[in-house]
Amino acid sequence: MRVSKREFVKGAGAVALAFSAGGPADRAAREGIPSGGGLTADTCGPWAALASPGSIDVVVYNNWFPQAHAFAASFPAARMLPVDGDAGQLWYGTLRGLVKNGCRRIAGLTTHTDLLILETLAREAGPRVRKRRESGRLVSWVLI
Repeated sequence: MRVSKREFVKGAGAVALAFSAGGPADRAAREGIPSGGGLTADTCGPWAALASPGSIDVVVYNNWFPQAHAFAASFPAARMLPVDGDAGQLWYGTLRGLVKNGCRRIAGLTTHTDLLILETLAREAGPRVRKRRESGRLVSWVLI
């Protein structure tokens, strides 16, 4: 699937707007919410019910962040996939095949850019981001 220039610009514009408008990190700082660490399957708020054992098939995490490693480890029954710096390569190399073979519940803790790329590429296969929680430089999400 090719992403049109329009889709790319719309997505990039949305990310830029979120950051320029005083995004989640600013809100978290104002409200005294710690950014970064402490995100686990038990503390990711609105989607904690989806994180019950066996309900997540695959966990995607940005392996540059220690809290993402801890997040992935909190799903021992799921297959763990590190982004390794290239979310597009992860999608085309592994994740797309897993989704086509029935792994339809994917949780992740990645950068906003990683999520934007995965979310855009996943459209061809059908999964959509259902839950999202932003925390500083990272965002936890569920793709179903």
